[in-house]
Amino acid sequence: MEDLELVPFGGYISDDSDFHGTAKTRKKLESHSKRSTSKQLVQTWNETQASHPVASPVVSGKIVPDVLYNRLEGVQGARQLNETVDEFLKRLPPKTTTTGPWIWITCPVVKNEESKSRHAPESEESPEEMTDRASALLSQFSGEKERIINANPTSAQSSITRKLGPLREQLKEDILDLAVSCGVTSGKWMLFPKPDDVNRVWRLVAEAVVDGRLGDTAKVAPADPPNPFTGEQKQSSHLICVYTKDFSDLDDVRRVLAEMVELGLAPRNAADGAIYYKADVYTYLNIDSSNPYGLKASLYSSKDLAGLSKTTHTKPSALAGSTKRKQQTLTTMLGDGKKRRR
Repeated sequence: MEDLELVPFGGYISDDSDFHGTAKTRKKLESHSKRSTSKQLVQTWNETQASHPVASPVVSGKIVPDVLYNRLEGVQGARQLNETVDEFLKRLPPKTTTTGPWIWITCPVVKNEESKSRHAPESEESPEEMTDRASALLSQFSGEKERIINANPTSAQSSITRKLGPLREQLKEDILDLAVSCGVTSGKWMLFPKPDDVNRVWRLVAEAVVDGRLGDTAKVAPADPPNPFTGEQKQSSHLICVYTKDFSDLDDVRRVLAEMVELGLAPRNAADGAIYYKADVYTYLNIDSSNPYGLKASLYSSKDLAGLSKTTHTKPSALAGSTKRKQQTLTTMLGDGKKRRR
């Protein structure tokens, strides 16, 4: 007897057994199989699953998702799904890790759930179309600035600054509108802990990101390599970025800030200082605190947002095209730009 399978309490079965269905049933199924492509079968299966969803298993009162997705899975400098946050922090402590340029962590999500982030840490590349068009706007402003200076050779600097004010505000509005139209709406709250405190601060951020309390992504700059001749490190601070998906969504920007205050990562009182929020579009365009356009490098400060109404909310769809952004009015209100900002 060849290749027969033993069935408990049922003896042996063969290809001719009714276990596989009657001859009529087998013929019908074979015919259907030949007519159906794998794509059609998968589509039918998905539709069936959607109509009859299966509940996720429950362990210790908590729902455990069937499959988790980490968009940085496989990236050596990022936390992986097969390691706990504690294991990740022990593997890549920012105080002593010298490989980089960044150490990343993301909030894992249920696979196939709508969870796309406009921020792309895997590549750290700016959308080419956006940067080309934004560079043209910056060049246009530089040309107009030079024209005004040449046309007013005897004017005081304060007078030139006043003449450039409206042009600078328009430049800012155009850049942010362009960023929205190109989908580059992510931004980040920035922290600058000292080397002796960076591991503690990064642990608070990492745990909160994985718990879903902050944005979906955060990164920290590792340690600078020591001087090859002296072995000394002169690093004064590490940059930590806590990302949000949309700089124009003030509700979410404020929510993340409030969580950071509760975690002790941001000052609770304005008298204790402030942390700053920078839009990624400015990072892509290398606009820092010493940029030649006179633009504020940060979009918000924690001190300024504390005084804004919680109901102020601007959706990306309302910002695109020629629609005037409430965001512009808000950024005009924020600070006097006297503090050095990165």
